[in-house]
Amino acid sequence: MEDLRGAAHDRAVLAEARVVLARRLGVPPGEALQHLIWLARDLDIEMAEAASLLVKDGGGGPVGAVVAGRRAPRTEEVPAKRQAVLSDAEDVLRRVTAEDTGGDAELLVRVPDDPAATAVLEGALDSAAHLVPVRGPDGNVADFLFAELNGVARDMFGRGREELTGLRLLRTDPGAVLSGLFDDYVRVLDTGTRLERSSIQYSTAQRGLSRSSRMSVRCVRVPTGVCVTWRYHLAEDRIARRLERVERLALIGFGEWDLATGEADWTPQMLANYGLSPDEVPPMPHDLPKVVADDDLPLVEEAVQTMFSRREPVEAEHRVIGHDGTPRHLWVFAEPVLGESGLPVSINIVSQDITRRRGVERALAETRRQMLRQQARTAQERRVAVTLRRAILPDEDELEQLPGMCTSIRSMAAESTARIGGDWFATKAFQDGRAMFAIGDAAGHGLPAAAAMARTRNGLLGLTCTGERPGRLVGWLNELIGAMDPPATGTAIVAHYDPARHLLEWTCAGHPPPILVRDGRAAPLEVVRDPMLGAMPGWEYTTITTGLKSGDMLFLYTDGLVERRDADLDERIVRLTHILRDSSSRPERVLDEVLARMEHDRAADDTTLFALYME
Repeated sequence: MEDLRGAAHDRAVLAEARVVLARRLGVPPGEALQHLIWLARDLDIEMAEAASLLVKDGGGGPVGAVVAGRRAPRTEEVPAKRQAVLSDAEDVLRRVTAEDTGGDAELLVRVPDDPAATAVLEGALDSAAHLVPVRGPDGNVADFLFAELNGVARDMFGRGREELTGLRLLRTDPGAVLSGLFDDYVRVLDTGTRLERSSIQYSTAQRGLSRSSRMSVRCVRVPTGVCVTWRYHLAEDRIARRLERVERLALIGFGEWDLATGEADWTPQMLANYGLSPDEVPPMPHDLPKVVADDDLPLVEEAVQTMFSRREPVEAEHRVIGHDGTPRHLWVFAEPVLGESGLPVSINIVSQDITRRRGVERALAETRRQMLRQQARTAQERRVAVTLRRAILPDEDELEQLPGMCTSIRSMAAESTARIGGDWFATKAFQDGRAMFAIGDAAGHGLPAAAAMARTRNGLLGLTCTGERPGRLVGWLNELIGAMDPPATGTAIVAHYDPARHLLEWTCAGHPPPILVRDGRAAPLEVVRDPMLGAMPGWEYTTITTGLKSGDMLFLYTDGLVERRDADLDERIVRLTHILRDSSSRPERVLDEVLARMEHDRAADDTTLFALYME
């Protein structure tokens, strides 16, 4: 149970430390966990210890970190806009679908050869189509027919020559009406004026799907109708969107200065990095120091001078003071582009906003300093705990000789000073020939456990002078521990032995049961499991009476001997019982054999063994 409590405690401390560090650094908990791993690695300590140091140091607040302040972007085409395109397109389709198309095939047959149209289609590198007009009863153009398309022609839905030839334009592409291109085609047909649009936003729909893209379109009149060439800028738009997203996500901006014309071309993120609005004119290289923090002016001026005098690329970090007075840290790369004369003709510049990174670094540095201070305080507490334990517990060769029995004891502190606990033992010989012996374990580790151990042991020795039975003594001891500040708990076995009557009176307060070895057999004593000390105020503890005889050996121990995270406690006690059954009858030898065969973990907890041989 102690190991389970320890594992649960470690997980809870780790979770709390992650939240504390996330708040300090202004980062998500997942990123805070990564920083906690790096801090533990940097300080050469275990993760659990690093988390404990953070939690002990207190939650505090942010210590200089900067929150990212960015939100996830919305989709570029909102559902309302897409629905509007579909609705308008459906209106167009309902209108044109009602028109009679029975004569379309005959109309195409009557179209004479058009060498001009053929030349346009064969010479076009982009999608191209030959459109012939379909006139209504009033003589006006009601639609166009696809008379021919070139081999590379594709519409927004990927349809080409085979799918579109012979179909009407508005039925296959209602976006021509929505964008006004249909009217433009009619105007070209009527007037002969060439149409050329280099980049328009185009949307169309078909079968419940809408598509949008920038496109370039040209239209010329030919003897039998018009020829249209077009290009969708899907790939260019995709690349532009990706670059924009890269700049936004990484806070990277790009700029170019044309030294010949004095013009500057900066991306939106570049302007944002320097705190400029989209309509502001970017500063030229020699004006750049004007937007830089005063303390960083020499560095920027030196970088600009290096570019022009030595004609070499430079990189530097500087701060920009925002309109709210908050500094922004930028890492800047710049390079001159040289002309044929070897002189700079333009400057390329890239900046990255690293304000958040610098904030996290400052916060991590301060957190590391705080952890080092806490680590020093914790180490001091551990040294005090070790010293207190040595001062309170007597050495084995200083044990008081108890009447009617031969005793041997081993009390070993945990090898890891962080796991030093509250194991204790006590012995006392009474004037009337009786003997008192006790073993216990104050809950916890470190200085609090050592302090609780000292007060528990000394309190018991003081109460023993009353001569009362063990149950009464443990009841008083329970009240004493319950009134401690800070509160404490622990386990204990307190026993009186009367050698004249070979009678053992004892009480168990939540402690592992003693094991009696008699005539080559070993078994744990029947125990009344009263609650541990400090858990139940006012509890009346039971005094158990056990008859002993000469040659019996009583074995007491703390949980450090039998508890392991990978084994059941009852199974470990059974194993200990079997070892004692086959062990020597001499107390000193018994302790050596138990320690050798139980394979207990010296690093995990204190371990105390107590063997008493009845003479």
